[in-house]
Amino acid sequence: MPNQTKITAKNYTEYIDKIRKAEFEYCRNDVVYWANNYCVIEDKDSPNIIEQFRAWDAQNQVLREFEENRLNLILKARQMGITWLAIYYCTHDLIFNLGHTVVALSKTEDDAKELVRRMSVVLDNMPEILLGGGLTYYKTATAITITNSKGKLISTFKAFPASPAAGRSFTGNILLLDEWAFQEYAEEIWTSAYPTINRPTGGKVIGLSTIKKGTLFEKLWLEDNAFHKIFLSVFSDPRRTLEWYESTAKDLGVKVKQEYPRTAEEALSNLGGSYFNEFDYNVHTCTPFKIPEDWSIYNTMDYGLDMFAHYKIAIDNEKNVYVFHEIYKSGLIISDAAAEVKKAELVELDDGTVESWYSPRIRLAPPDMWNRNQETGKSRALAFSENGLDLVQSNNDREAGWLQVKELMKIITLPDGTRTAKLKIFRNCPNLIRTLPQLLIDEKNYNDCAKEPHELTHAPDALRYFAIYWTQPPESKVRKKVRYRPDQLEDYYNARTEEERQQIIKRYGEPEL
Repeated sequence: MPNQTKITAKNYTEYIDKIRKAEFEYCRNDVVYWANNYCVIEDKDSPNIIEQFRAWDAQNQVLREFEENRLNLILKARQMGITWLAIYYCTHDLIFNLGHTVVALSKTEDDAKELVRRMSVVLDNMPEILLGGGLTYYKTATAITITNSKGKLISTFKAFPASPAAGRSFTGNILLLDEWAFQEYAEEIWTSAYPTINRPTGGKVIGLSTIKKGTLFEKLWLEDNAFHKIFLSVFSDPRRTLEWYESTAKDLGVKVKQEYPRTAEEALSNLGGSYFNEFDYNVHTCTPFKIPEDWSIYNTMDYGLDMFAHYKIAIDNEKNVYVFHEIYKSGLIISDAAAEVKKAELVELDDGTVESWYSPRIRLAPPDMWNRNQETGKSRALAFSENGLDLVQSNNDREAGWLQVKELMKIITLPDGTRTAKLKIFRNCPNLIRTLPQLLIDEKNYNDCAKEPHELTHAPDALRYFAIYWTQPPESKVRKKVRYRPDQLEDYYNARTEEERQQIIKRYGEPEL
């Protein structure tokens, strides 16, 4: 009988250590295997709450695509477990690449802490892997560090709330952007963070979110860029049947397409959320043409340093409205904004002479343009006047203004079946065409538009100031003495020069003192 090696406690320990190390090395090269065998997930419907993770096919594919692509953008339906997947992938990177850093950005500080908590749940439940690599980990509310027995190689996970300076404070191996479409300062963060990730030798981005219109996330999804784009439909979860979807649709109405999209196009649509859901590109836009000389011309604007939105509008003899010229620029001080308008109102003829181009009857602006600056004592309207543009105050009743825009946009079907509307926008006004259908309904007031994302509001607001002001009869050119409001009288009496006072009279009329 051959000699048999006697099994001792020491031999058994060495044998188990050898197996753990071999399993550790196998997991290093297969993130899908590792996630399905060593990761856990919280299931609120389970009596145990914490359950072994067992991926759907779509989830396994997402992990593979994270591994294969440097820049990843994930558009998803609700409750797809993608944040957990991102945590698994980041944890795998930190364990098997000691010395790496993962930085995560979330909407709020509480959301950032939740990411740290989830990673600690994953690490708490994989003692075999940690032992196999000789690793230990430590956690705080906002960070996790993983180190080997020698304590010389340290991997770090840090989570921050989104802020303008967040992108400049790190250099990481992975940047995780959770619910990216809902983060404030997304543009500033991305501008700052991308150079820290865009290294020739590495750097990975995982940006995931449900959709929100008018955001950087939406822009990056729609653009042709270097991002690898992953869409997870409502049916990526195999438990979601057609019957379940139909029942959910009855509960949510048309908003089911936002929360549980079946296609990326459905996720990006505004169905159920758009204030101007009557907008039809084929009806409300047209190819530019020469405006006849006898049509009435109005100018309307929404001004701020963040955006100057200015439009020239023509009204034909049948009271149809044509928006035919657009200025849409940010960062313009008043003198530069006025110069842009004046430049647009000049045309050079073949003989080299210059003449005016569709000078307006009036230039409309919102009432807050007449608010006086506390430091200078001068309103923005007066500053525009000093730069050659006399403005007329429109009405800022939001609900009434939007209703007037809707009246102009109302689609009319003619006897021959042609669909038309009173409002037409020249296709050389891309920002008004882009933003108008993207305005969302205010969740607290169905009669108003949402004021966020703010970038979407400038062009439609300028149109609103026109729509609520415009009346069909021509204005009288006879100036009568008018009763000034208290704020107008204050401007009149506080005018520093006679020239300023004459500008006020030109704008408001001769005061009845």
